[in-house]
Amino acid sequence: MTDRTRGSDGQAAVIRLLSSSATLAAGGCPTFRRTEADHAARRDPAPRPPPLADSAPAVLGAVLDLVEHRGLSLGDACSMLPAPGGRCADVLGERVAPPHPGLLAWARHAARSYLDGLAGDRARDGLDRTPVADFWVRQYMPDRGASHARPYEVCARGRGYAYLDGGQRVRELRVPVTGPADGGSLPDAEVAVAAFVLATGSGVDRDAYAGRPGRYRGGVPYPMRGRHGGPAGPPDRVRVVRASCLDSSTAVLYDAPAREAEGFFSSSGREPLRSALVGGARSPGADCLSCGVRTGCGRLPSAPGILGVHDRSRPRRSWSAAGGLRFRGCPARDHFHSLGLPGDPPEGAPPGAAGASARDRAVRARLERLHGRRPRRACGPGDIPDGPGDWGAEGWAPGRGEARAGAAMIAAHVEVCPLDGLRSGSHVRVGRTVAADDPRADVLVLARPDLLLHRDGAWSWRDVAPTTAGPPPDERGLMAREPALALAVLLFASGVLPLEPGSAVELEVLTPDGADLRTVDPGAARVRTEAREVVHGLAGPWHRDLEHAPTPGRVCRDCPYRRWCPAWSGHRPPERVPGARPGDRGREGR
Repeated sequence: MTDRTRGSDGQAAVIRLLSSSATLAAGGCPTFRRTEADHAARRDPAPRPPPLADSAPAVLGAVLDLVEHRGLSLGDACSMLPAPGGRCADVLGERVAPPHPGLLAWARHAARSYLDGLAGDRARDGLDRTPVADFWVRQYMPDRGASHARPYEVCARGRGYAYLDGGQRVRELRVPVTGPADGGSLPDAEVAVAAFVLATGSGVDRDAYAGRPGRYRGGVPYPMRGRHGGPAGPPDRVRVVRASCLDSSTAVLYDAPAREAEGFFSSSGREPLRSALVGGARSPGADCLSCGVRTGCGRLPSAPGILGVHDRSRPRRSWSAAGGLRFRGCPARDHFHSLGLPGDPPEGAPPGAAGASARDRAVRARLERLHGRRPRRACGPGDIPDGPGDWGAEGWAPGRGEARAGAAMIAAHVEVCPLDGLRSGSHVRVGRTVAADDPRADVLVLARPDLLLHRDGAWSWRDVAPTTAGPPPDERGLMAREPALALAVLLFASGVLPLEPGSAVELEVLTPDGADLRTVDPGAARVRTEAREVVHGLAGPWHRDLEHAPTPGRVCRDCPYRRWCPAWSGHRPPERVPGARPGDRGREGR
């Protein structure tokens, strides 16, 4: 038997914690977080590499590495990346798959914005920051002779710089972000871990790492340059900075003497980081896509054939009904969305379209907050917003007209709130992801109902659709328009959700004039047949496609990713594209 606590060369497999390990994202799985850190805990093979890069930060990092550590111009760095259809490239030990032309366009803009922000800070403070290729790691190696001890490494995500400021040695970590630098922050625990690594860590021998990257990614401890901070000595001060890849802005998250960083870590980072190794209940969701212990997981349901695909030759991916709609409209748009590229408000959209979209998101966010209250209670007249200033919790600052429309939708919901009359102690899941594995397609299927509740002895699925449009079509056209309902029917049919007499899939359409509640029976044979046609029709073409080519047409009108798209010329798109169908847009985030 092999000892999974040791690597291929007999060394003990490392436990490697990142600064991001100190927090668990909403809906994240504690077991996944632990197995990501503990290389000895992984059992499943790594997923096949995709033919096109599926990580925007990895492509951006490769471009910046070539510029900052290899001295290339930005244009030359971008041209050094592999072209679609080519093999993965190795950049300073990091594997980079060929980027989609749209991703490359974003990476070029993001790198320029990042470098401009760096130059802007230099112009303001007069400090010349030197890029550090040997990223810093705090490494704890077991004592010689300790037979069962494991090596530990604590790492910080970001780009490192070193410089002198008035005689002080400074280490700075810049964390690239896709939006404005002041558009958010990092949790204190993550900042504390990053500052601690800067203050106490040593540099990894990047040349040695690049020589055998698979060895170190597989669990062998990083090769270190020195244990005492390298030739320049340990830092006197450390800084953590958010750096925008959109508008070149920067925001300082932490700036203090190195000795204070250790105290900050002790108070805010140590226990959250330790919690990453505790694990906990398994929580099926997006983490199941690349989890190293998903095989045999008792919490991830299996739904063979739910997508109607019998082909395991493609790279493992995740699919949702919203993604299926985006793909049908334009494969490139769906790809850019999955990469998390920043979007722009659509140009030439109908007047009020952006406000209506924000209103609909705010209505759904408010209902999610109301339904999650403890003790659990139904929505009532007292929950209806009074005016524009009553939407602050949803991060929405509406005008009077939009505020009135949003309040009218909340009032309409009060009349059909599913929590009204629900027995005390009933199971209610608010905004929780439902995940299932389709082993025949090697795809993780994801869905997120607004409410999943156990009512009258059966589970009911409810989605909320705020709109000012007309009423939805009758039941026969409902699932084609709202494929999330069709997927819900198949999740019941495949046993992912318990199907009992009385189980229902519901769509609550909210307009300023009232609520329209539509219901389909997931146990009815005709409903299941229609649901399969809808889901299989969306999933099949998506699963076969690996190129994500743009399909210019009407969908370009409101596409937020147009400036990255290689097919966008800036001209008005045609009114009609052969084969396009009305209503192919769908809701971007569902």
